[in-house]
Amino acid sequence: MKRLLIPFVIAVVLSFTVTQNISGQSNDSNNAMVKSSVTEVEGMDFFVHPFLSHMALADPPGEVSFRLNGIQIRSGENLTTDFGYHIEAGIVKNLGIHLRSDGVKSSQFSEIMLMYNVLTDKTGDNGVSVFGQLSIPTGSIQANTYKKLLGIGFKTTLYPLFVFNGDVHYDFKDKMAEYEGSLVFKATDLIYPILEARGEITEENTSLYLLPAINFRIQENQTIGLGFQIAVVDEREYDVQSLIQYGIEF
Repeated sequence: MKRLLIPFVIAVVLSFTVTQNISGQSNDSNNAMVKSSVTEVEGMDFFVHPFLSHMALADPPGEVSFRLNGIQIRSGENLTTDFGYHIEAGIVKNLGIHLRSDGVKSSQFSEIMLMYNVLTDKTGDNGVSVFGQLSIPTGSIQANTYKKLLGIGFKTTLYPLFVFNGDVHYDFKDKMAEYEGSLVFKATDLIYPILEARGEITEENTSLYLLPAINFRIQENQTIGLGFQIAVVDEREYDVQSLIQYGIEF
């Protein structure tokens, strides 16, 4: 049980940090000034989306983003290919939906998530959300039941250096926590280095995957990217995933 409490303690601490960031009016003002120097002139977001991770706040109403991933999976000497997708859309103010599959053929589940922003700053660049997730059995690997999870997300932005999105969600039936986090940096208007971490924590085992990646903004609303997701502990579903991604926002 102590193992399962770790991600929630981290989530509470990060949520408090985000809340403190939101309450700082001078920080909001500085962020807005830096952000406006790019977005108002060039008509685009300052940072790009994470590579595989969720955005931790719901999108504005009517805004949609789509990420399509080509995946090559290595497990020992076995090499397979797959593809995945991630769709995020704003429904109404502070409420959004996420649809995601990390591998249409290789993953047991596809995700449907409803996310609600419970606290945001004036710019929408920092905040805390809560969400409910339904994992639906799909793909060629058999899963016998649906999974229902509840979670908390947190986003904080430090202009012009990076934006952090993180979330932790818990499956009460299986007593299992899933976590993920992403740091998106801006090197230039074209190049965005990304570092992500994700995994699962059960009463018996913990998995951890690291994903270094790089995204290139090829149009104001389009990106292409390359990444490598690597298992760093013995508890794993695969050794390495090589990924290529196309993203678009509209």
